[in-house]
Amino acid sequence: MSPLATFSLLGQKRYWPIWAGQVLGAFNDNLFRYALVTMAAFQGLTVLGRSPEEMAPIAATAFTLPLFLFSAVAGQIADKFDRMKIMKIAKFCEIFLMALAGAGFLLGQAWILLSVLFLMGVQTAFFVPARSAAMPNVLERHELVGGNALLSGAINIMILAGAIGGTLLVGEAWGPGALGAILIGFAVLGWLAMREGVPAPASNPAMKVSWNIVWQTWRILVFGLKDRLVVGPLLGVAWFWLLAAAVITVLPVLTANVLGGAPSVVALFQLMFTVGAALGAVLCAVLARGGEARWLSIVGAVGLVIFPLDLTLQAMGRTPGPELIGAAEFLNDPGNLRFLIGLTMAAVSGGLFLVPRQAMIQGRALPERRGRVLAASGVLNGASATLGQLVLLALAWMGAPLPTVFILIAAGSAIIVLTDILRPGGAPPRQNE
Repeated sequence: MSPLATFSLLGQKRYWPIWAGQVLGAFNDNLFRYALVTMAAFQGLTVLGRSPEEMAPIAATAFTLPLFLFSAVAGQIADKFDRMKIMKIAKFCEIFLMALAGAGFLLGQAWILLSVLFLMGVQTAFFVPARSAAMPNVLERHELVGGNALLSGAINIMILAGAIGGTLLVGEAWGPGALGAILIGFAVLGWLAMREGVPAPASNPAMKVSWNIVWQTWRILVFGLKDRLVVGPLLGVAWFWLLAAAVITVLPVLTANVLGGAPSVVALFQLMFTVGAALGAVLCAVLARGGEARWLSIVGAVGLVIFPLDLTLQAMGRTPGPELIGAAEFLNDPGNLRFLIGLTMAAVSGGLFLVPRQAMIQGRALPERRGRVLAASGVLNGASATLGQLVLLALAWMGAPLPTVFILIAAGSAIIVLTDILRPGGAPPRQNE
């Protein structure tokens, strides 16, 4: 698929409402989460007296835990009902959640904000399997890498906008009110976009939905993990969620407590990290010429070994000065440029790593159980992201240096590289294709 044909998808009604709904939702998620984490790191927002090092992973877990708990039911619903209708309902619910979030910021109540974060995770748990399962409904198989690349690239841009907005707005006197208005406005826009979507018919409308979360979670994991064509991509995407959640969570605290940076330095890191991830996704759209572009994912995995190790070397042994420095002063120190470049290249590697694996899952899953296989991905993603937060908590309790997280990322990525090299490439056609 040529780059021109890929970008032309944005003008087609079969694709752009899904793209817009997901992208606007990504902005809201990150505006909210970064505002909350910044309040914990710099303004002392806490529950039960927890430290900033503990509050960041607690807040992240409040969002990722529902992905683990509810993806099993969401996957069944995505196979039984029209996926577009599911997404419309989820986006409508988001409007009310964002109104409650605005109230939480105005009142400065951590418990309200954490509760909303949990409910946002529930909403995401139902939206994402429906969206992912709808992609093969509205796109041809050769369009999946390009469609996912456009989506991933735009999500990263919105992550950037949301992260910088949440980091900077929350410190202003008028910030809480502005945050509430923006969150509600973008939720309404996302719902209006989804109303324009074309039907994405159910693949198994006769299926009976079971609300036994424990049993169904186990069952959909079996669907995914026993399928030799999707298990590798499933585990790879789950690993990306773990490392991304860990980096996003640790970045504000590492900036303040290790690098001695003010919130503007956090915003700078978010800028470079998000631009890098978007660039990686765009490179996938440009370089993938049909097929699964598995080689791009392997290149990305190699980068996720090299650059996190370099970040560790740059951060270990550093101590913050008596006063936090701003972005301009941070950039004036040549010793900081290598850290900034390494963070950006790690993000580029992440984009290259993720997009082909997402397309592999969507293209290889059997149509009649695609929603549940993608829900299995949601369960694994939620579990791995939650595990990443637990690892951060354990590191905080043990007093381990914050840069240790980059060593763990490099080690896990090295395992992925070895697995990819040893496993034969390509996916044979399904018997029903």
